[in-house]
Amino acid sequence: MNTAGKQKRIQTLDILRGFALLGILTANMASFKSPFFQLQSLPGASPSFPSDMVDGGVTFMIDWLVTGKFYPLFSFLFGLGFFLFYEKLKEKGMDADRFYKRRLAFLMGTGLFHLLFLWSGDILHTYAAAGLLLLLFIHRSSRTILTWVVVLVCLASVFIAFLTISANMLTASETGYEEQILTSAAEAEAVYSTGSYLNILHFRLNEEVPLVLSNLVLNVPHILGLFLIGLYIGKKEWVQRAAEYRGLWKKTMISMLTAGGLLSFLYAALLHDLLPVPLWLADGTAQGLNMLAGPMLMLGFVAFFVTITEKQLFSSFLRPVAAAGQMALTNYLLQTLICIFLFYGFGLELFGTIGAASGFLITLVIFSTQAVFSSFWLKRWRQGPLEKLWRHWIYRPLH
Repeated sequence: MNTAGKQKRIQTLDILRGFALLGILTANMASFKSPFFQLQSLPGASPSFPSDMVDGGVTFMIDWLVTGKFYPLFSFLFGLGFFLFYEKLKEKGMDADRFYKRRLAFLMGTGLFHLLFLWSGDILHTYAAAGLLLLLFIHRSSRTILTWVVVLVCLASVFIAFLTISANMLTASETGYEEQILTSAAEAEAVYSTGSYLNILHFRLNEEVPLVLSNLVLNVPHILGLFLIGLYIGKKEWVQRAAEYRGLWKKTMISMLTAGGLLSFLYAALLHDLLPVPLWLADGTAQGLNMLAGPMLMLGFVAFFVTITEKQLFSSFLRPVAAAGQMALTNYLLQTLICIFLFYGFGLELFGTIGAASGFLITLVIFSTQAVFSSFWLKRWRQGPLEKLWRHWIYRPLH
């Protein structure tokens, strides 16, 4: 395995991480700029198509191509990264289990700080909790891992669909439920748009964080299934030896982009009430369907980037994206700091005033700035600041 090949494969993974950062911010923008957290349990509470058709079109495109597709990409990369990290330590004769648990401890601490003090949409604490279960699979066969992938992802899809449909049926008949949700959303908008940091912190700790933490038991099995996709592909060495599996990746790209794209389009159509299906049923079906469509489309994206980065021209063009991905943890938290400053009351107070199209433009500006910043940073330092701190924590002397 030559050095050039290693460098190219590492850059491919960094490009994927950078692409995932862009997708995550695009999906999260709705939660940063509006009371999406409060409205998500009420089908149709937000207009499917706002009066501005540009905003409507952007909303539909985001739901079709972004929502539910990029946390699976981060999850896939986490599972693959776990395999590469673990195998590297084993080759060096180091205690892989212990160092990996340190890695997770740092991630959990960072995630809980992010969740408690900055923003309710944190995913890092969930990754840390699910990541511990990966140790149960590192020595299992590829076939066993693939079986668990299918079981966990399919069960999550069916369970979420059943849970959402059942909840929608119950709440549809509950007097005053819609008014209660809309009142909660109005309260959130008032607090986030004009409140101080302490006002917003108090609101989040009482109204949002407990629900996020209680959902861990629902989220961990699904995230574990997505991690196992990365572990499976890592064990098969399809990324490490991408040139040898060029044909497989091209077939995967075509099949997953087609199937995942079609299923995800159906998800968006159901979510936006474009089909003759009762809203309570359409919403629940859509949520379950996207649990399948998201990982499929994600694999299509992975195959696309693995394929195109075989060409030096594309690798060079995407180098700033790779730089952002190389500093993924730092940039993920920076996205939160930038957005809460832009939208919250202790910043520019834009909460509740930005439509989907403007939100997407803000997303592009933020990510482009991060890509440029990361490129300049990595010319002077080998790692991002949080990545360096993370590495120091992991490899400090064992006692």
